[in-house]
Amino acid sequence: MEKCGVCSENLSEGAHCATCEQWFHYQCAGVTKSGYQRLSKDKKLNWRCVKCKPSETAHPPNSPRPDSESDLTGTEAVLTEIRALSAKFAPLEGLKEEVLALKKEFLDFKSSMNTQFSDVVNEFRSKINEMEQRIVLMDKVQCQVDQLQERIDQLEEGSNRNEQWLRMNNIELKGVPQSNNENLIDIVAKIGARINYPVSKNLINFISRVPSQQKNTSNL
Repeated sequence: MEKCGVCSENLSEGAHCATCEQWFHYQCAGVTKSGYQRLSKDKKLNWRCVKCKPSETAHPPNSPRPDSESDLTGTEAVLTEIRALSAKFAPLEGLKEEVLALKKEFLDFKSSMNTQFSDVVNEFRSKINEMEQRIVLMDKVQCQVDQLQERIDQLEEGSNRNEQWLRMNNIELKGVPQSNNENLIDIVAKIGARINYPVSKNLINFISRVPSQQKNTSNL
C-alpha cells in the first residue's frame, strides 16, 4: 500500500506525481478529489506535486492559466500551512498519550478505591450484625437475671417469715443447773408445772443447751 509523500500515512487513492513518483492525499496535495478527477488522462500522467512543479514565475503575470489547473493554484501556500499545523499538532500526540495514561491510572485508582470501600463497608456491616446479636443475647441474659433476682427476693422473704415465726415460739431459760445424763424435756415440763404453766412434751419440737458466758453454766 502506498504512503502519502506529505503525512506518510497509508492511502488507497490520491494524486500521483509524475516527477518524484510519490502519491499524495488530495488534501495533502492541496487539490480536491473532484478537481483532480476532472483532469484528463494525459494531465493526470503529467501532474506534479508542489515540490516538483515549476515556480510561478514560469508563467507571465498576465498570462491565463489553463482551466484544468485552476484547482491547483495556491497549493504551495496550503501545503505550507498544513506542514505548520502538523508541526504544531505533533506535540499533542505525546500529550494525548499522557492523557490516556492518566485516564487509565485514574480508572484503576477508582476501581481500587471502590473495592476497598466495599470491603470496609462489608466489614462494618459484619461487626454491626455481630454487635446486634450480642445485644439480643445480653437482653435475654438480663431477663433471666431479673427472673432469678425476683425468685431470690421471694425466697429471702419466705425465709425471713419462717425465721420470725420460729423465733416467736422460741423460749430461752437461764440459770438452770446442768447435770450429767439430764433430760431437758423433763426439766422444761417440771419448770412449767412449778410455775403453774403446764408444757406438753408434744409441743416441744427441739430443745438444747446453748453456750453461756458464765463458766460451767449454759442456757436452755
